[in-house]
Amino acid sequence: MRFVAAALFMLLFTGEVLGQGAVYDLTVTVDRTKINKSPWDGVPGLGSSRANINSAPDMAVCIVQVEGKPQCLWRPKGPRLLSVCQNAFTCKFEKVALPPAPFGLLFIDIDIRLHDLVDLVIVSGNSTAAGEADVERALLAAMKTLTPGLSETAKERDVEKAKVMPLQQCTTSACRLSQSEFRLTPRK
Repeated sequence: MRFVAAALFMLLFTGEVLGQGAVYDLTVTVDRTKINKSPWDGVPGLGSSRANINSAPDMAVCIVQVEGKPQCLWRPKGPRLLSVCQNAFTCKFEKVALPPAPFGLLFIDIDIRLHDLVDLVIVSGNSTAAGEADVERALLAAMKTLTPGLSETAKERDVEKAKVMPLQQCTTSACRLSQSEFRLTPRK
C-alpha cells in the first residue's frame, strides 16, 4: 500500500513540475527602425542620425496565457517602467519561466507615455492548433491594453492575427517576426 501511495505521489509531483513549463534565456533582437522607418525612440524626422542618441528601443516582453494578466519582464522604478536592457537593439532576458505551450509573447518598446508594439507571437507546442485561438484573443487584448496608442499602427501592420511559431523551432534557431527576431535557449 505504501508503494502504491509513493508511486501515486511521484506521478502527481512529476506531472505538476512538467505542467509548469521550462526555463529559458529569451534573446530578442529588434530591427534598427520601425517598419515605417522611424526610430524606436527619439525624433522621427531625424531618423537614426547622431542627434537621436536614444533611438534604440527599451525592450520588454510579456508572457500571455489564456487566464490571468500578462507577466511582463521589465524593471519598475517608482512610477516608471524601465527595460532590462535600456537603449539596446538586442536584449537577453535570463531565466524566464515559460508556461506550457501554447502561450503568447508580446514584445514592447517601453516609453514614458505610450509603449510601442514591436511584435507578438503565439508559441505552439506541437502540430495541433488546440488552444491557440484562445491564446490569440488574450494576446490581442493584452496588446490593446499595453500599447493602446499604437493599436492603429498595429492595424496598419495587419496585426489582426498573431504569427504562430513552434517552440522547438525557436530553440534551434532565431524565429523571425515582423520587426524583430527571438530565440529561446533552454537553461540547464
